[in-house]
Amino acid sequence: MSDSQQVDKMAKVRAAKKPPVYKNIHSDVKDLPDDHSLSVKNVKDWEKHNKDIVKDLKNKWRRTDKGKEKDTLQREYRQREDYINSIKVYLESSVWRDLFWGKDQENTVRYRCTTPAYDEEGLRKITPNTSYHTYTITD
Repeated sequence: MSDSQQVDKMAKVRAAKKPPVYKNIHSDVKDLPDDHSLSVKNVKDWEKHNKDIVKDLKNKWRRTDKGKEKDTLQREYRQREDYINSIKVYLESSVWRDLFWGKDQENTVRYRCTTPAYDEEGLRKITPNTSYHTYTITD
């Protein structure tokens, strides 16, 4: 079989390949478009990126002598490991449990109030770093 025939055969096989079926990913996450910041495609890319970094950090951490540098590497290693676990939980449940998101956790989560809460005096409770929408009550 010549090289051109083999290339043509591989092209046909790639064209016939079906899209992946994610059985362990929550339907709300699967339904997000690829350009959404928390789509499966983006989050899987973050997971791969952080797994590579964890692998490198683990090797550096084990080779480093005791001291401040070793403590810093250990902290970074554990934090990245926890972030990978947060990504796994998000893919399974569609609940983002971390305060940061992104490839290197460069973005912070913003909270949005969907239902206001009131104290005993009837004043609306407000939490810092939360966006509130104006609610109107109709009779």
